[in-house]
Amino acid sequence: MPNQYFEQHLTVNPFSLPDINTQCVLLLNAEHINLTDFSLTDLLSPFEQAVIERRKSSKAKQEYLATRLLLKFLVKHCFSEFADTPANHISSEFDERSSKLLLHIKNTNTVLSSCLSHSNGFVGAALNIEQVEFGFDIEKISLKRPFEKLAKHFYHQQEVDLITANEQYAALRFYRIWTLKEALAKATSRPIAQLLSPHVFTELKTAHLNAKSAEFEGFDISIVNKKSTDWQCFYITDLHQLSGVFEFK
Repeated sequence: MPNQYFEQHLTVNPFSLPDINTQCVLLLNAEHINLTDFSLTDLLSPFEQAVIERRKSSKAKQEYLATRLLLKFLVKHCFSEFADTPANHISSEFDERSSKLLLHIKNTNTVLSSCLSHSNGFVGAALNIEQVEFGFDIEKISLKRPFEKLAKHFYHQQEVDLITANEQYAALRFYRIWTLKEALAKATSRPIAQLLSPHVFTELKTAHLNAKSAEFEGFDISIVNKKSTDWQCFYITDLHQLSGVFEFK
């Protein structure tokens, strides 16, 4: 049994500005964001402003703002040439052809690939500058969901056996397998529907991809990437920790 996939190999570090680089996943609980504290016209592009206006729930708006500011922080912090670029000149737009969220820098030819995940108000964001095989996923661990029923309906039988073999760890194994499948789908640009029934551990091995996971703050987090790269996670407790890059009101 591939026990390594159920171990906590991924470390989530406190936010530390000197350590942030282009191979970082930034994490944030967006539930405490008050949108009235931020000037959306200064922080979001016109395209993004239109998107956030269409979001119905306050949670969806919080998650949208948080993920976009995390991405823009990474761009402005990691690339000296964009350090003074206004946040609203960086626009995130989904590209159907590549199935990637792309960042367009106004008045330049620069287009950067990125990866996002969110669950129940908790969000993560990362750049993928070289567009290598990389993906991550976050999922709230909820004991109220009928996870055994879902696993039997969607998962590979060997995955179901791992989940039902030990009641104490059933939920944790269900969500770990789920975040691995989602992260793998993003890394390989495949629809998640194609990866529900295949055995995820076999798929990872066949694709020659690494996977690291952890439980953090009641969420399961998995990162899938090429074996030649090493991604890190950093947890931001408050968006205002990014005020050195953004001019928040």
